[in-house]
Amino acid sequence: MTPWWKTHSWMVLIGAVCALSAQAAEPEAPPAPDGVRQVAPFALPVSEYLSPVARAHVQADVARADPLAKADNATLLQQLPGIRADTERWAEGVIAQLRTRYAVEVTRERWNDVSVLRVEPRTRTPEQAKRLLIELHGGGFVMGSAQSFGLMEAIPVAAMTGMTVVAVDYRMGPEHRFPAASEDVAAVYRAALKRYSPEHIGMFGCSAGGVLTGESLAWFAKERLPMPAAAGMFCAAGDARYRGDSRYVVAAVNDALLPNAAGELPIMEDLYYGDGVDFHDPLVSPVFSDAVLRQFPPTLLITATRAAELSAAAYTHSRLIDLGRESDLHVWDGLGHAFHLTETLPESQQALRVTARFFSRHLGLPVPAAAAPR
Repeated sequence: MTPWWKTHSWMVLIGAVCALSAQAAEPEAPPAPDGVRQVAPFALPVSEYLSPVARAHVQADVARADPLAKADNATLLQQLPGIRADTERWAEGVIAQLRTRYAVEVTRERWNDVSVLRVEPRTRTPEQAKRLLIELHGGGFVMGSAQSFGLMEAIPVAAMTGMTVVAVDYRMGPEHRFPAASEDVAAVYRAALKRYSPEHIGMFGCSAGGVLTGESLAWFAKERLPMPAAAGMFCAAGDARYRGDSRYVVAAVNDALLPNAAGELPIMEDLYYGDGVDFHDPLVSPVFSDAVLRQFPPTLLITATRAAELSAAAYTHSRLIDLGRESDLHVWDGLGHAFHLTETLPESQQALRVTARFFSRHLGLPVPAAAAPR
């Protein structure tokens, strides 16, 4: 009698040979000379590394289609007034909840004729009162405001660091064009330098605000202004167009418009940059200039694996490190663009603690209790 293991081994071998023969019979696609890879459809489950709260959030996100995911710029421009109004109305409820959870005071001011919201923590030390963080809101350079996306970052960061945070209402497209936002940030920064030492100032922003953080640092270098002590580019990078693998992969995951093989994709930011802008100009994308990057202060980059900016953020980080600058890159698995603005997620709280520790350290303060490692 033939042992069972011999029979099964032969069966496995025969099956493998048959499978290989079947594969060999199928015509193979010729290799792409330019290295472009055709990717087959696949199922992407929710990440096992997410907290239960974040897992439920992602599941709800997948079920809820993004109406702007496949909108072209002509459609966006037509709908922009309504989108802006809806964004501000939605943010009102979010901000109201944040103000019940965090003890801060918010006042409207003008710094060098630029409107800002000053967020003051109610409890802080005398040393914390000598520090300032400048926040630049997101919204694709066409929507959002200091009152909406700005306060969504500024309120928790002010409370957790004990520092004053000033959220800037910079000019946006399509009413204004590049470099209007950079000019406004520079005006606010000049006003800040009259009140605070540069080593006591930090700057950060999310999405378009993160891109603008990098652009503003390049603008400061051009204007020969002293650099702030630290910067945060969150859900953003030093390349304003977010090139690289993640631009394609995340678009597919989110059922959004895919770039072509050259990485070209109309984006809402085009309504701010306009035609003819060189996206390799360091005032637009500082990642492409050694001279500018060598002047960057310590930089914190925050992103996630389902965020289109992931590749560009990683590239920005590697460029800064290669040039001898200090850069911290933090990546959360399974989450998307600007995840930390959903402040109730445990992962968002992690990102906020990372942010508070980073700025406290680089602005010469001890780590506040609210940001202590868990």
